[in-house]
This record gives sequence, structure tokens and C-alpha cells, in this order.
Amino acid sequence: MTPETSAKFIQITAIGFIGFAILWATAPYAGIDVFAQTMLDILDWPYGDKGPLTRSEMWLSSIGAGLTMAISVMLLGIVVPAINSGDQRIVRVTIWAFVAWYIVDGVGSYASGVGSNVFFNTIFLLMILLPLMLVRFDNKPARK
Repeated sequence: MTPETSAKFIQITAIGFIGFAILWATAPYAGIDVFAQTMLDILDWPYGDKGPLTRSEMWLSSIGAGLTMAISVMLLGIVVPAINSGDQRIVRVTIWAFVAWYIVDGVGSYASGVGSNVFFNTIFLLMILLPLMLVRFDNKPARK
């Protein structure tokens, strides 16, 4: 995959994550929290057995949405330009950062009894890792 194609995939994914984060951030706001409630219900099978969000769910959703937004901004502002300039170090660190997130989030989700979240995390991980791992910098000198 060319750096340009990889950067475009990451850019599209990051923009999608920003939209997701904005909708997830509605969790604490009664009346506009339909997406957040639905998403949390889908992530925690079986679907349809969830009542109103608890205070902890609203609070942790705010934290999760904020972190998702921050990661998306870093992808757009640091990772995409790094791919375009051939900075392989930033690409490697980004891969390791997402693997670390996946392990911590996945183990915690499973231990909390929400193993279905590991499935969704795997989709998100692949959306980021595939363009990063498949990029070929053959035509561009690597920055040190």
C-alpha cells in the first residue's frame, strides 16, 4: 500500500471516529443520548435488556468519548502527516499504542463480563493497524 493510500485510510477512519466520539459523548445528556444508549446496549449483549444509563456509564462514556476524540485528532495531526513524510518511527509507535490499547481494553472488557466489546475493538483495531502495517515506504527515505 502506498503511503498516500495508507494516510487516506487513516484519515477516513479518524474522521469516522470523531463522529462516533461526538455521538458517544451524548451519554450524560437526557433527550439526546439515544445513540450512546443504543451503542452501549449493542456492546453489552444481549441487546434490549438495558435500562437508563447509570451515573458510572455516563461518566465513563464521557471519558471514553474524550479519549476517542483525542486519539482521532492525533491520528489526523500527527500520524497522517508522518505517513506522508515517511516517518516510520511514528508509524511503529502508533501500532504499538493501538496494540496496548487493545490488550488493556480487551482484557478489562472480558474480565468485566463484556466480552462482546472485544469483537468491536477488533474491528476498530484492524481499521487502524491494516493501513499502518501494509504501508510501504520503498520510494521515500525514512526520517530518523
